[in-house]
Amino acid sequence: MICEFPARITYYDLDARGRPKISALLRYAHIAADINANQIGAGYEILKKYSMGFVLQRFAFEAKRMPLYEENVIIRTWPGSVEKGIYLRHGNMLSDENENLLEWTSLWVLFDLNERKILRPSALPVSIEGLGALGVTAQPKKIETSGDTGELISVHSHTVRYNELDTYGHMNNTHYGDMVENAVNHRGLDGEAFEWKRAQINYLSELRFGDEVEISCEKQNAALRISGAAGDKKIFSALLE
Repeated sequence: MICEFPARITYYDLDARGRPKISALLRYAHIAADINANQIGAGYEILKKYSMGFVLQRFAFEAKRMPLYEENVIIRTWPGSVEKGIYLRHGNMLSDENENLLEWTSLWVLFDLNERKILRPSALPVSIEGLGALGVTAQPKKIETSGDTGELISVHSHTVRYNELDTYGHMNNTHYGDMVENAVNHRGLDGEAFEWKRAQINYLSELRFGDEVEISCEKQNAALRISGAAGDKKIFSALLE
């Protein structure tokens, strides 16, 4: 089943330069995923009865054209395949004229909310019919660390606050988009503008209230690599191209 609904790009979706924030795009995709999960019988309220839920592992955007302020768009998403215990989900954003603005693919795992561990797909109480990628080419891959030392752009620390948590008790996936863009734009409007065509975030470990994560951004050729760590534990890695 494909979920489709209209939306309008508002001023609070935009950053100081008037471009859509990664966190805002993640929020649209997450809202659509939540609606679609309810449509197919695997929504939050249903899975909570079994002390389980879906958590995001990787997310990749491919930008064809960024949506503009006050532009009316259509958000679409649908379940893909299940591969090695990972649920693929695809989606895209269309203009009123059916122009493909953005597309994305996300990887999700079934999670035991009490034991904080990954579950096998066989534990899911419903069957999900995957529709495949339907032409979406965005692929969340492993983010390799280059052997060459890049130019260090920024390093800063962030402490997880209450309003960044979701109902699973950890930092919601959308806030990682803000951490990534804060690292890239550490100089604010005085810094160089970076226009991305591909953005990816890999979620490696969950962050809980009060956790402190050190975030670094490194420039390597035409890409920016952003990573977060709490001590020796890798929390996330991201790539903007």
